[in-house]
Amino acid sequence: MELNRKKDVVSLILSYPPMNSMNKERHKNWVRDVLKINDKVRREKEMFSTGKIEVSSETIKTIELLLKHSLDDIEAYVPPMIIQKMCDQTMAITWPDEKLRNLAVNFATRQILEEIENPEVQRIRVLGRDGIRVISAVKDLPQIQQRFDIVIQVDNSSRIEENIAIQLGFSLNRGKLNEFLKTKSFLIFLDDCFGWTNLYEVGKEWWNSKNIQKIVCITRDREVYSPTMTEDLLIRLGDHLLSWQLFCLNFGEIVLLSCFQHKAIGLIEKCCGHLLAVVLMARALKRVQFDVSVGEHACYMLSLQHNRSQMVDRVLCNALAFILGRSDSAHECLKFCAFYMERKGVEKVDLIQEWIKHALISKFDEGERIVGDLVSAFLLESFDDQNGKSVQIRGEIREVLVNSHFLYRGGKGLTRAPKDEAWEVAFEIHLMNNKFSELPNNPNCPQLCTLFLQNNSFLRAIPPLFFQHMPMLQILDLSHTKIRSLPHSLSRLAQLQILLLRGCKLLMELPLEVGELHNLKVLDFEGTDIIRLPVEVGKLTNLTSLKMSFYGDNDDRWKDDQYYSSRIIPQNVVSNLLQLEELIIDVSPDDKRWNSNVKDVVEEVCELNRLNTLQIYLPEVLLLNDLWKKALSSSAANISGMHFRFTVGSHMKRIISRVPLDIAAKFGEQERYLKYVNGECFPIEIEKILGEVTALFLDRHSTAASLSEFGIGTMKNLRCCVLAECDEIQAIVDADVNRHLSLESLEYLNVYYMKNLKSMWKGKFQWGSLSCLKVLALYTCPQLTTIFTSEMIFSLRNLEELVVEDCPKIESLIVIHNPNSAKSMLKFPKLKKMSLHYLPRLVSISYGLIVPPKLEWMSLYDCPSLKTLYPEEVQSKDLRTITGEAKWWEELKWNDSERLGPPNLDHIFVPIYWDKDLMTQLAEINVQHQARMQETEPSQQPAGPGDSLKAPAVEDRIRSKQKQVA
Repeated sequence: MELNRKKDVVSLILSYPPMNSMNKERHKNWVRDVLKINDKVRREKEMFSTGKIEVSSETIKTIELLLKHSLDDIEAYVPPMIIQKMCDQTMAITWPDEKLRNLAVNFATRQILEEIENPEVQRIRVLGRDGIRVISAVKDLPQIQQRFDIVIQVDNSSRIEENIAIQLGFSLNRGKLNEFLKTKSFLIFLDDCFGWTNLYEVGKEWWNSKNIQKIVCITRDREVYSPTMTEDLLIRLGDHLLSWQLFCLNFGEIVLLSCFQHKAIGLIEKCCGHLLAVVLMARALKRVQFDVSVGEHACYMLSLQHNRSQMVDRVLCNALAFILGRSDSAHECLKFCAFYMERKGVEKVDLIQEWIKHALISKFDEGERIVGDLVSAFLLESFDDQNGKSVQIRGEIREVLVNSHFLYRGGKGLTRAPKDEAWEVAFEIHLMNNKFSELPNNPNCPQLCTLFLQNNSFLRAIPPLFFQHMPMLQILDLSHTKIRSLPHSLSRLAQLQILLLRGCKLLMELPLEVGELHNLKVLDFEGTDIIRLPVEVGKLTNLTSLKMSFYGDNDDRWKDDQYYSSRIIPQNVVSNLLQLEELIIDVSPDDKRWNSNVKDVVEEVCELNRLNTLQIYLPEVLLLNDLWKKALSSSAANISGMHFRFTVGSHMKRIISRVPLDIAAKFGEQERYLKYVNGECFPIEIEKILGEVTALFLDRHSTAASLSEFGIGTMKNLRCCVLAECDEIQAIVDADVNRHLSLESLEYLNVYYMKNLKSMWKGKFQWGSLSCLKVLALYTCPQLTTIFTSEMIFSLRNLEELVVEDCPKIESLIVIHNPNSAKSMLKFPKLKKMSLHYLPRLVSISYGLIVPPKLEWMSLYDCPSLKTLYPEEVQSKDLRTITGEAKWWEELKWNDSERLGPPNLDHIFVPIYWDKDLMTQLAEINVQHQARMQETEPSQQPAGPGDSLKAPAVEDRIRSKQKQVA
């Protein structure tokens, strides 16, 4: 069984790129040898009537030798830990997203198609609940129908052969059936729910080596099935989450947050299961801020199609283009390795000296940093040899870099763009983040596919003939430039698929020529001052993603144009774009044209059956009802699976927001987001949608006294919540209104400027409520007196970060209503960060009742009444940083404890100075803190609780005590 499981795992991994042909053939030969020994064991078993397996010593030696088969080349991409878990069948199998299940089905389908041509593999079992989807996917492929004479499916039955005979018209003559199938190429699908069928007992008289003959059996219940050599190949659908497991391992656990998860799955899908590309992308994205724009850019790059025959590995080429395009001098150093490094590798010292010699770097320390970065990025391999530390470039990466023409000049500070001749041979050009203001007038770029010009803040104009000779261009990024218009030569980009104009704030018009870009799939002009959408956009019927912003001047300039003066989006444009999967419409709430346009747009949106992501501003609540009702009546709509961002309610654009921009932006990245602004009462339309939202932003509601009044019991999916300036709210949850379990899925709660908020919870606490809460942040709540009660703390076992700022009536984090409950210690078992700022009445954190055993960071600032701490509150072995005023720390006293003496924590205290900028100081302290955590726990990733909505004191915008004006 051990040998067969290893064979199945190796076969599965071989179905993924980038195993090169020589290594793949070595493993294929080993798989053939395992199948031969299996056949031999079965024959020896048949020789004994008792059924007892008597295996010869020669066979045993062969099995032992086969078990020693080396997987070193596979382990270069898949860690031995994962391979062992797959072999032991202990891989954690979870299906948190429908897209993950689709990936597993697609990759299993691909593996079966590869095995179709393998004559040694005749009997395949697919194990997993989605096996029926795999069968459907394989059966319906045109190449399958062409390759086989007979393709049939038989349901679970003890009389499989009889059912097959009936389907083929041989019910009365089994002999004719055998003779018939022996002369045919057949593919038979069996539905064997519990895996009781021995596939070697099915159709013993059918097999003929001259034909391609396969049986594919699905077994849905993986808990019941026990492998017993009843098939040639067992495919466990759970194992086809391999690429997802690799991404999570290399990116970190934060990818499991919902706001990251669907983006990460999309990236893996674009990688087509390419194991090396998955690892490279995960590590590259881990090193940068993985926000929406970076994730989208990565997906765009990975989907790029090549038209050059020498591009043998499209996915890896695209991944490297994304990674190297974001690096500084590292890409030149890596290209040097590809062209000049010996395949066996070179000592690190010698390589750095070569880089210096060729003027790629100037200092040895810089070379050491780049080597470390390239090894960490999985672009170079590090190994020890007899001479010391050496490195080598991976063969697949070398091949791509040698056979590609990339022009990397991004971030070089260039004041002039490269000359025309540099453009002629380039396949990809990266010129972002430079300082040039002019481009070549008419470059000849016959094979250019990708052009990145984003973040060139001095670039104000595109020459009229610039796009004249770029026939193969597929991706064009002009985001965050100062261009005011696009030239007419844009129409010559017949192959263009992606046009990015994000953040071009001086761009007020799209040219009519945009309608000639018939292959365009992505059009993004978010963050521009576009005044209106050209009606020609309605011709772009291949668009799958359209992102629009309309913030331009719409007053006198267009008053003579009666059609456009009253319309931001021309009628019937949106409804023409039937391939749209993503639609984002960002408008100024001050724009009166939108109020008269929005109802028509909503009606057209409801006709887009492929739509899975929608962002829109709805000035009236009734429009939400129209949109929701239409969506529910659509057979194509999947409300629970759709990603939406709805802002509902009439409001004016404010110059200063009381909610920090970083929090608002990250909140807006959640899967299903509702922002309800200036609301009154509790509209049924809002209550209905709250059952679907994962993120709620309640802004300036005028009448609500608590969230419970919105039907809090329906908020089963709510993970993130921001409450701001809801002046009548006195408690987040009012148990007298709702006595059931509340907010059991909530992970992040941020509260801002709630002038009448008195307590988190009113009434009897329901056990299990708030049990998933990870981050709680409370800002400027002048009447707040009660944050936690002893009953609440037992349920808050997942709290990782607590921020309380500018709440002048708080005397302690915990209020004890029942003295008997205070006799035992109360634990926050996962609390890592605690930030308490501007709390003038804070006398004690918890009177020694709260024990956070995992606490790493404690920030105490401007809490003049806090004169004593309890040793129990700071006994965490992980505590690395305490911040506060130096004078406060000097005068601090330790309360007597029965169990613990006064701790000596001077070595981790970092003073904050009144005469220096607080935000700068805390940011610097946080850098030191992260370094300490990495030094003490090198195997553990830096903690990042609540990255999607977190507001730690060291990273949050530290506001002064001066009140902001709306």
